[in-house]
Amino acid sequence: MRDEERRALLDEWFRAYANRVLAYLLHRTDAQTAQDVLQEVFVTAFRKAEDVPRPPLGWLFGTARRLLANRHRGNRRHDELIARLVDDAGQEADPGLAEVKEAFLQTLATLSPGDREVLTLTGWYDLTPREAAVALGTSPVNYAVRLHRARKRLAAALEEAGYRGETPAGQLAEALRG
Repeated sequence: MRDEERRALLDEWFRAYANRVLAYLLHRTDAQTAQDVLQEVFVTAFRKAEDVPRPPLGWLFGTARRLLANRHRGNRRHDELIARLVDDAGQEADPGLAEVKEAFLQTLATLSPGDREVLTLTGWYDLTPREAAVALGTSPVNYAVRLHRARKRLAAALEEAGYRGETPAGQLAEALRG
């Protein structure tokens, strides 16, 4: 199948079925995740257009279900990792450092997966902004904007959680605000 035929077929499927697949996803997750998974469904459909049964609705729903389940498993593993890291932070000998680590990790867990990803790529995994941008499939400028916004949301979440003032975690929140 040529790319032009594939694009035309995908456009036809999207117009005919996207709203139904999106409604299915919205009953199972938040709007942003539903939109992201819907996009993944149709990217997959484009790649596998020759193998997708006609009519494709059942296949599209099955693909949406599997992609959403994969995403939920990934989020659950990430949440479990955060919980383990919070437990480890409690073992820190320096009380100030323990407070900062615990505050950071607990607050990080309240942020969106996208914000967590942006914050941890450079903070934990020591990627340069350019490397982090490549990892996320975006430009360095877009990554810098996303990082700035994620830091602001982290600072607001720290403050909302009660970490203010001269405490070590309060100082972290202040530093993140810039």
